[in-house]
Amino acid sequence: MTLAGLRPGQSIAAAMQYLQRDNQAGPAWRLPDKNNSSSAVGPLTPIPRPLVWALDEYLPVRTHKAPHSTETDGPLLVSRTGRGLDHVTFTRLLRKVAATHPDLEEIAPSLHPDVVAHSPSPFADESGPAGGDGG
Repeated sequence: MTLAGLRPGQSIAAAMQYLQRDNQAGPAWRLPDKNNSSSAVGPLTPIPRPLVWALDEYLPVRTHKAPHSTETDGPLLVSRTGRGLDHVTFTRLLRKVAATHPDLEEIAPSLHPDVVAHSPSPFADESGPAGGDGG
């Protein structure tokens, strides 16, 4: 999600109820506006294909547990307890994933999600801007 330009707060606040998989134009979502609460969502935005593929792998194993989340509601990214991720956990996971890549292994311990979100997206031509400007 950060590779698609989403800021860490947007990724953490992304909610299942704003994900539309059966949209005629293709999978899309309403993303939380940058620097806003999860209830302040922007317009319906296409999801880049590589992110759709990642969601296809993630959603069947997503650990939803009431009252924090359900199969169709609550945070998109959850911990094994079904609660939404926090900024510390999100950053730790990003660093763990980066450490598995030979080109990122050296910088992984100090990598921050905002740096990745502000980098040029490798998905830019996949379906339009994923992060958008929230408006």
